Amino acid sequence: MVLDILFNIAMLLSLSIVYTTHNLRRLKAGPLRNLIMGIIIGAVGILIMSRPFVYQEGVFFDSRTILIGVSGMFFGLISTSIASLIMIVFRLFIGGSGALTGILSILCSLGVGTLWHRWRYPKLIEEEPVARFEFYLVGLVISVLEVLSFLTIPNQAQFEIAKLMSIPILILYPVVIYLLSLLLTIQLREHTLANQLRLSEMRFKLIFRDAPMGVTMTDTLTGKALEVNQRYLDIIGYSREEYSKLTWMDITHPDDLAIAQEEFELLYRGEIDFYAIDKRYLRKDGSQVWVHIAVSRLEGTLDKRHVHLCMVTDITARKESERALYYANTHDPLTDLGNRLMFEEALKQHNREELYPMGLIIFDINGLKLVNDAFGTEGGDELLVKLANEVKIIGEEKGTPCFRIGGDSFAFILTNRSKQEIQELIKELQGRLNPIQVQNVELTISFGMALKYDSFMSIDEVIKRAENDLNRSKLSENPSSRSRAVNTILSALLEKNPREELHSRRVSELASRLGAHYGLSLKEVGELKTVGLLHDIGKIAIDETILNKADKLTTEEWEAIKRHPETGWRILSSVGEFGELATYVLTHHERIDGEGYPLGLKGDAIPLQARMIAIADAYDAMTSERTYRAKLSKEEAAKELKTHASTQFDVALARLFVEKELSLVWEDL
Repeated sequence: MVLDILFNIAMLLSLSIVYTTHNLRRLKAGPLRNLIMGIIIGAVGILIMSRPFVYQEGVFFDSRTILIGVSGMFFGLISTSIASLIMIVFRLFIGGSGALTGILSILCSLGVGTLWHRWRYPKLIEEEPVARFEFYLVGLVISVLEVLSFLTIPNQAQFEIAKLMSIPILILYPVVIYLLSLLLTIQLREHTLANQLRLSEMRFKLIFRDAPMGVTMTDTLTGKALEVNQRYLDIIGYSREEYSKLTWMDITHPDDLAIAQEEFELLYRGEIDFYAIDKRYLRKDGSQVWVHIAVSRLEGTLDKRHVHLCMVTDITARKESERALYYANTHDPLTDLGNRLMFEEALKQHNREELYPMGLIIFDINGLKLVNDAFGTEGGDELLVKLANEVKIIGEEKGTPCFRIGGDSFAFILTNRSKQEIQELIKELQGRLNPIQVQNVELTISFGMALKYDSFMSIDEVIKRAENDLNRSKLSENPSSRSRAVNTILSALLEKNPREELHSRRVSELASRLGAHYGLSLKEVGELKTVGLLHDIGKIAIDETILNKADKLTTEEWEAIKRHPETGWRILSSVGEFGELATYVLTHHERIDGEGYPLGLKGDAIPLQARMIAIADAYDAMTSERTYRAKLSKEEAAKELKTHASTQFDVALARLFVEKELSLVWEDL
């Protein structure tokens, strides 16, 4: 009896091993898979039932309950129910007095196994720990239920059968269920691990192949690629076959090779597991591509080779943007010279003992503001660009950088130069740059210098000394240079608009005679004469088409005309000798009633000389031919002066002008 049971159990184990190692798990989960598995389990059950231990005709014992129980635990309700149905049909076919008992034991095993599957199998799938003694307990419950099913055997034979079979069943069946469950658990874990490995490999291949960055697996010892993706080949510009003959060192830019090899050596020696750097690759076509590479060691390769994984991102566009941004931050956009930031960085870089003495030359344009006021910022910019182009050439000749360190200030940094050499360079610069001309206006350039002989003097002190030397040079500048510039600006205006020259000369004569009639001193009359010549100098900044326009001016054009007193004031106030006269130019369009421009001054707040210029200016305008109207007679102009006296003109001055200069009777007008 025992031998038959052991044989039955051995066949069950062998069939189970064959089944669990079969390729059926490749079938997609679903009804077909459940059906096929149910049929196979049922077939195994029939084989088991074909070699039972026969107690008497119609009463026999086998290990079908073990099969159904374990099947329910690991394959679930559907497959096991199909197998159970097959075995029940087979048992009914055999018949006998123990048929009901056999069917009942099948159903009990089905219920216990599927209940365990419902509540505990998911934990096993999720690889959570499941106590192995549970397998034995399930087997024990199935064995107890089978023993209890003996009570259904008729003819009072159940007691003798229970006495004969209970001990073997209660001892052997739980152990066999435990062993078989353990075997299937091992198979399940191996299958899960294999699936995970396969999925991991598939994901890695997909990531490797389709990654938006270049990826390589490289033999660490030889530097040759074992595998590369297409994106990497696109970055370096080689075909797969061409790159297979190269190493990563072959395509690395020579200037970047040292740092790359240094990091690689640390990785190879195991001192680091990962590094990331920016470097340049040399493409097949000879061009360079900036890349960011992240390199890590790969552990546990099957052939035990030293392999590293390299992920490569093309950052050429970013580097170009960074370079453009750095250039914009360190260069003056107008002159393309290095700016103040780059100047200070260069000073720090040159501040080394082997470069001493370090010389600094600072120079700037005298009167740039005057040019800006006269010709607008375009005129000033033209001057700065012209100077910058000259100093670039000189800097290249002398091998020294030049910087624009302020509005009109520039600087040279020189190394290993004596004081005499720097002074000779300044003398050469003065000869080549002075005077500098824009729109027929000649301006001069002043220079200052300082030397740094050792590390004890700070950079700030060197700059301060050079600026102080520049200021001393400015003090010794010829005071008449700006006066010449003003005269040049006035000449440019008169050349641009000849009508303005005649107008200015007439206003000058009329105003000076009015001043004499008023009783001004000879000096004051002379100043008034000069103001008359200069009163419209601010019109140099107005477009010639506006000055000569025959039609009515637009609002914008009229606003441009109204700005000329301020422009004239800025031009003249920059020259010391014209400082007071600049105020008269600024206010010669103010009105007694406060409705004039640009300040809206009223009454005596308007300087006396400006009130005189206003009368002379208005009278000459009325008695001169204009494109937009005919000229007035002396009497008509005088009447206009009287009409607008106390609103536009000073009453006393207007009357004095009419009576003394025009020889007309005020009351008769």
